[in-house]
Amino acid sequence: MKFSATVTLQYPTVFSAFSVEDYLKGLDWIRDSGLDGAELCISHYKGLDLEIVKKQLEERKLGCSTLSTGQARGMEGLSLVGVKEETKKKTQERFMQHVDAAAYLGSKVTMGLMRASDRATMQDLGELAEATKPIVEYADKKGVVIAIEPINRYETSVLNSVDETMDFIENCLGNPDNVGILWDLFHANIEDVDYRRCIARMGKRLVHVHLADSNRMFPGYGHTDVRGILALIRDSGFEEYASFECLNLPSRHAVLNEIGPWVNSVREEKR
Repeated sequence: MKFSATVTLQYPTVFSAFSVEDYLKGLDWIRDSGLDGAELCISHYKGLDLEIVKKQLEERKLGCSTLSTGQARGMEGLSLVGVKEETKKKTQERFMQHVDAAAYLGSKVTMGLMRASDRATMQDLGELAEATKPIVEYADKKGVVIAIEPINRYETSVLNSVDETMDFIENCLGNPDNVGILWDLFHANIEDVDYRRCIARMGKRLVHVHLADSNRMFPGYGHTDVRGILALIRDSGFEEYASFECLNLPSRHAVLNEIGPWVNSVREEKR
């Protein structure tokens, strides 16, 4: 299992301990904390030089775990369902740009909030599948995995749980090889009852994990047994990234200073 943390290149986000202006300091912190990679928050590619981004990662011997894409829904209104046809096509094009970037950076592409607008419901799964299939097919040609994130019912009405997302992948998308699940432990705390069963259900479809406690704080400051769940994930044969996507709470200072020792202790438990 590898570890990464969220950093942003373009827009403010509560999940990054560093501002856009301090992006390189964020990469240095990830490296110095002993993590393996960075989860990059990218909304668009205007003025973004991916060659420079890749060089900055390589200079620090960091990988890119995944591209976080969801903020474009709030900032630009992008969505695959519950929107006008013109917006849907623009969203598909944006996802394909993400796929191109992921292919270049050796990363995955997250499909989270940008999949559905606030007006969409589970009745729109057929429409979502039809809108998603061209993206999946394009990603397959590029050798890129699309990681669909189950998100809790208070943030979206479409694909809240592991079971719903697995059913969507298997029955609506036609079970493509290059689609997996990004399992966020904050959302799982709300929607998924039996973690062990969920891990078994996902199997090899589990391609990325988001680390946060039950209250979205850094692990250890809520009531989710994050370490215990990680042990179950590790024992399942998972070798991909577990990435910190938590608030800068109980404080930014705590996150900055505790992440390295926390990861090291988890690695020691494996031994």
